[in-house]
Amino acid sequence: MAAAIDSADIVEIRALFLRQAAGETAHDIEAIDAVLAHAPQGQPDPVNFVARAYRFWGREAVLNHFRTIFAGTWRFEPDESAIQVIQLGPDAAHIYAPTRVTVGPAGKPAATYQFHINEFAIRTPDGWRISAIVPVPAE
Repeated sequence: MAAAIDSADIVEIRALFLRQAAGETAHDIEAIDAVLAHAPQGQPDPVNFVARAYRFWGREAVLNHFRTIFAGTWRFEPDESAIQVIQLGPDAAHIYAPTRVTVGPAGKPAATYQFHINEFAIRTPDGWRISAIVPVPAE
């Protein structure tokens, strides 16, 4: 059996997700860039974002998606008490967080929705990073 993710890993993965959440609410593209995985030289890009309405393949496409949504209202507020980190292997974990997302185009009224956010973190030479984002509407 593969080695278990230890309590320090759980703390790091949770902190990674909360840095992402803070970066999203602050519309801080550098913070988002810092939490996403980078492909090692010669390896496929592991980053993707798959939602009901769209799919983005590769970290640059995901970053461009965030640049677009940051032009309007965007708040990402996970229920911190409900975040779960589940080991998938020694170097991969599933992050689950019920999250309230408030979204709206610039200058227009915003709406708030509840999502079941599912993300996948992978261990990299730089520590844990986000590889995949899969929001599922809760309503």
